[in-house]
Amino acid sequence: MKRAWLLVAAIAVATAAHGQAPKAAGDMRQYTSKTWRWTISYPAGWTVENPEPDLVRIRSTAQGGLCSVVSGAVDRFNTVDDLTEFMLDHDERYLKEKGHKFAVLARKKITLPNGVVGNDVLAEVGSGGRSRRVNVLVDGRGLIVDCEAHAKDWPRLEPAYHRVITSFTVMK
Repeated sequence: MKRAWLLVAAIAVATAAHGQAPKAAGDMRQYTSKTWRWTISYPAGWTVENPEPDLVRIRSTAQGGLCSVVSGAVDRFNTVDDLTEFMLDHDERYLKEKGHKFAVLARKKITLPNGVVGNDVLAEVGSGGRSRRVNVLVDGRGLIVDCEAHAKDWPRLEPAYHRVITSFTVMK
């Protein structure tokens, strides 16, 4: 239960700034979490911050890009849809209590490169923010990739975010 709330809290506070254009598609690096058994690629020039295994941030200060990967043991959800509904409900309540906006713009199933199925959610967050999140539930592990930016910066950062999200692989 504690890890589920850590997962929720970490997602609720991830934010981003603004900056320059993302790097070319071929200019990528890779990070692997041995603790939570996942791998993700990110643009060269971005940095990985992993103060603890449950929260890894990949950011570009110059470009204003931020993607967070939150990992936790969760036993209260039977499906990735259950996890996604919980996260969406929590985020909406949390942000509204703070006087901020939260609205789902799009939601669809996504299949990761190794066949793991997740939910891909695009949302308006706060005052002028946008978030693309992929929720995955595998073997009792809740994993969320959350890439955020100001809406005005979204068109410039979205190609890099798409490459990051579509590279995410979870080992079964």
